[in-house]
Amino acid sequence: MTHDTTENASGRQPTRILGIFAHPDDETLCAGGTFAKYASGGAEVRVISLTKGGAGQIRDASAATRATLRAVREKELDAAGHELGLTETRCLDYPDGGLSDIDNHHLVELASELIRENDPDVVITFGPDGFSGHPDHVTVGAAVTAACDKMRSATPARLFHCFPPRSDMPLGNRLAEWIVELATRFKGTEEFVRALWVFSREATGLGYARDFVNVEWFPSGSYLIEQGEAATTMYFVLSGHVEVRREDQDGRVRVVDRAAPGEFVGEDGIATGQPRNAHVVAVDDVTSLTFRASEPGEQGKLLDPRLTTCIDVSEFVGHKIRAVAAHRSQYPIDPRTFPDRVLREMFGVEYFIRVLPERELHTSLFDA
Repeated sequence: MTHDTTENASGRQPTRILGIFAHPDDETLCAGGTFAKYASGGAEVRVISLTKGGAGQIRDASAATRATLRAVREKELDAAGHELGLTETRCLDYPDGGLSDIDNHHLVELASELIRENDPDVVITFGPDGFSGHPDHVTVGAAVTAACDKMRSATPARLFHCFPPRSDMPLGNRLAEWIVELATRFKGTEEFVRALWVFSREATGLGYARDFVNVEWFPSGSYLIEQGEAATTMYFVLSGHVEVRREDQDGRVRVVDRAAPGEFVGEDGIATGQPRNAHVVAVDDVTSLTFRASEPGEQGKLLDPRLTTCIDVSEFVGHKIRAVAAHRSQYPIDPRTFPDRVLREMFGVEYFIRVLPERELHTSLFDA
């Protein structure tokens, strides 16, 4: 696996990098740290989205309506590009959710035209898995790959596929450790509640963490946690109230704490790895955001043998998170919400598969 393979082979300065994706925000989620890193070093980095993202969710009703979403997301891409230091961003107007219905020959020709126009040293797009499996992603990746293959004698750009992360990091554990270390009791604001919901679901869904994150409902009088059980789950109270009740050896139960919306429960056991030292009982009906860690993976399985390139973007995680937040209609988060060390662990490395030029068959054990 190489760690930096995008130097300008032609000697032309500055290096040119072109990202071709399906929707505004793809660029940040897939390669935002990498784009920011190379842009900071003087590279010209351009990103083109084939759609304006008009079929996307609206996670912040104050950011857009269904009628304005396309225009809003185009502006959000421009704002994200500013955070990443991109030279240019552009949205084409193909149908979001309908790229797979467009004639493949047309899309390959479109990709070829974009590559000729920008004359990049490096092209970055989706691989066959589409990073997240989205049909639009798969379609764009296939078209760009076919175009690069077709043009490789005339325009020998290096082609890289974004590779989704395979992190073994337990997000709930890291949040628990952070909360326990705080000098005062944590109380999340309404903004934090929304950010945590979006951030945790997206992070685990895309593979940046290995938790299962769900919203759960507990009727009044039911246990969230029972004293003595193994600590495998942490709860963030969204509505309702809970009591923390400690049971003595003689069976007497006393209330030792309470928690309200915006507060975590169960973090001590998660952070220390010790069994539960108290019951947690719903006083009224309670909804919670629940973090339940999956079984640890084997680290050897996390590094796919197809990987060729690992980019350390730890110094540019802040750029990536601010760019994510710039896509407000999709990710209504405050980039200052979460501790820097958690963000660096989650997003500090981006992975790619080099597709072109193909790795050659060498005739010596000592060939580079």
